[in-house]
Amino acid sequence: MFDTYKTVLNADKLYLQSDESVFGHVFIAFLSLYIHCKLEQHLKNAKLNHKFTPIDLLYKYSKVYHLEIRGRGIISEVPKKVMDLDEALGLLMFPKTIRS
Repeated sequence: MFDTYKTVLNADKLYLQSDESVFGHVFIAFLSLYIHCKLEQHLKNAKLNHKFTPIDLLYKYSKVYHLEIRGRGIISEVPKKVMDLDEALGLLMFPKTIRS
């Protein structure tokens, strides 16, 4: 886990001036590490860790956008590969049907 913290998150270099900056940097790095480990856990549970890394997963999910139009939240079209991956992982982040 420490290797992930250092290499994947590039969190081993601190060139900050104030205590608040250091605290904020370490806090964000901790949140990133937590999310990385949770995604890795979901991939292992779905037996997909040999095909995808947590970074691959975030890249695939980044293809879906949440738009705010006239006060309504709208999710862009979800690619089929992303929807299938979401179902395989059991995250169920996207609605099955789009309501108009």
